[in-house]
Formats: sequence, structure tokens, C-alpha cells
Amino acid sequence: MIKVAICEDSELDRDILKKIIGFLLTDRGLEYEIVSYDNGREFVLDYKNHPMDIIFLDILMDDIDGIETGKLIRKMDDNVEIVYCTSSKDFAIAAYDVHAMAYLLKPYETSRIQTVVDYYLHKHPQNNRNFIEVKSKRRPIIIPYKDIIHMESDNKVVYIYTITRGSVKVYNKLDAFENELSDSRFLRCHQSYLVNMQYIIRIEDSDFIMSDDHMIPIRKSGRKLIVKKYEDYLKKSFIKS
Repeated sequence: MIKVAICEDSELDRDILKKIIGFLLTDRGLEYEIVSYDNGREFVLDYKNHPMDIIFLDILMDDIDGIETGKLIRKMDDNVEIVYCTSSKDFAIAAYDVHAMAYLLKPYETSRIQTVVDYYLHKHPQNNRNFIEVKSKRRPIIIPYKDIIHMESDNKVVYIYTITRGSVKVYNKLDAFENELSDSRFLRCHQSYLVNMQYIIRIEDSDFIMSDDHMIPIRKSGRKLIVKKYEDYLKKSFIKS
């Protein structure tokens, strides 16, 4: 779980940040907790018992400003990432002295916040992260596990069929994705196919029928074991529900 703190004395800016950050982390299939503060003094007093992974810290606050708040936080935590938020560029050097990871200018833009969030995720890959990061058409794309229906390999190309993006074409090997996907819901059922078992509708003859109507072949060698893995997944899913 990623623990996020927002320290911002403007209720409007606080709500905007919380909404956008929550949307971005949810979209990437990540578990998170967002805690909000309206002043630096309360945040510092609370921090020792509630350390964070990343802090979005307003600079221009009453009582103690964001720079002083950041310095006090740094005395307790060298590892937390600090993102300074302000309407002025005048504090860039001071932010650098606190080893800030990023500097966000107001008014907030989703694209800029997305850049910061993705940079954080790239810098701190989660051991149990729930997404893959790929390049398609020379652009980086983050695809949550929950959005992947299945993958199909065609020579040196992998087509990732998703809930939200349709088909994503990636130059890679299916073996690489199989090794990367550290999640029990994914099953390599054929040399050229990898499926997300949560989107299997049924087994028909020697095929998995997927929720997007694709028929995914089950290889002959080891077919009984593959079907058993799917049945075991269904049993576990039923128990959890």
C-alpha cells in the first residue's frame, strides 16, 4: 500500500489533489491511503506515528510554511518523497535543499500530477505492484493487472487485450511478461497465449472463451494441469466471495 499525505491549507486545492491522486493510483491498480492536513504543525506532530511514502506539501501556508515543514519532516525521515506545491517558482532552490522529488505549480493540471505519480512509481517499484509498464508507439503506458484480459504473441510482437485500452501492441516476448506478472490470476495456457483467469467465461472443447469473445486455445501438452489450475482459481475465488 502506498501512503500519501497532502498538507495544504486551501480546502479546494486539497480536494483537487486528493481526487486526482486517488484516480491515478486506482487507475494503476494500486492500493493506497491518502491522509490530508490543513497545516504543517499538525502534520509534523502526527508524522512520527504515521510515516508516509510520498508527501504533497504546499509551500505558502500560515504558521509554519512548507519549506520549514519539509525540513522538520526530513529530520525524522530521510526516505519519504516530498513534492512541493505552489503558485510561485521562487522557492525552487529552497525545495532543492530539502531534497524534494518534484515541484508542482498551481493551478493543478492532471497531466503534471500524472507525471509526478508515474515518476514516483518508476523510482519506487512496489514488490507487490499491480500493473505493468510498457511502451507502445514510443509512449510509456501503465496497464493495471485488473485491466488485462489476455495476451497474444505473434513473433516478436505481443498484443495485450485490455478492458480500457482495447488492444495494445508491444515489441517484446510473451516469456518476459509471464515472468513479470507476479499474480496468481494469470495463466500461460499456450505457447502464444497468456490469460487472466478472472475474464474466462467458460471452457469450450479445447479453448478458453474470454469475456471479449476471443477463443484462446489450451495447449495439448499439459492440458489437464492447465484446466486444474483454472478450476483451483475458481474455487479460491468462490471462497473469497
